[in-house]
Amino acid sequence: MARSLDAAERLALRVDPRRWALVIGGLIAFLGVMGILRFAHKDALRLFNLDGERNIPSAFSGLLWLVVALLAYLVGRAETGRALAWKVLAVLFVLLAIDEVAEVHEHLQYYAGVDWQLLYLPVGLLAAIAWVAAGRDLHRLGAGLWPFVGATVCGLLAQPLEALEIDSHHNPRRGFRVMVVSEEVLEMLAGLLLTIAFIGALRSLRARSAA
Repeated sequence: MARSLDAAERLALRVDPRRWALVIGGLIAFLGVMGILRFAHKDALRLFNLDGERNIPSAFSGLLWLVVALLAYLVGRAETGRALAWKVLAVLFVLLAIDEVAEVHEHLQYYAGVDWQLLYLPVGLLAAIAWVAAGRDLHRLGAGLWPFVGATVCGLLAQPLEALEIDSHHNPRRGFRVMVVSEEVLEMLAGLLLTIAFIGALRSLRARSAA
């Protein structure tokens, strides 16, 4: 396990954040465009349904959040001060990756008859505490803070869009298509920005330990 994590860390430290941003950002843009086109070609482009599961966008998003989870764990592994907060975030990101692929929160909301935001409130509070702690660490390190802030903004913008997409009778609201595309692209952008932030933090921590 330790060797695998060491290898993953070495790989992360070799990643060029600019090239990573261009590649992953390009893929996000591609998925966004295909998701828009899918509304006019539902059968031909059914695998690009941004609001669906077991398809290309959900698989991409799930993998992206797994990368975020791994990077958060690696930062927690290198950070001795608030390691627990980073590891809590890593676990939450893994759960988010599973949710992206299987749409767990949508199913829970449907069967419970309660908005998933309310069902997830305890998890959200735990995430908020760990999030603030991670933000303070990034500020102290002087690395990755602005991408982290950008990811936070993307996440905050995406959540109300998801809440507004469907009415209380589970019917799409007016503007559903725009909200779905915007929400999903914002969530993927948040994942991308977090990877950049965490790579920066990991580099800073390792540079300090080597000094």
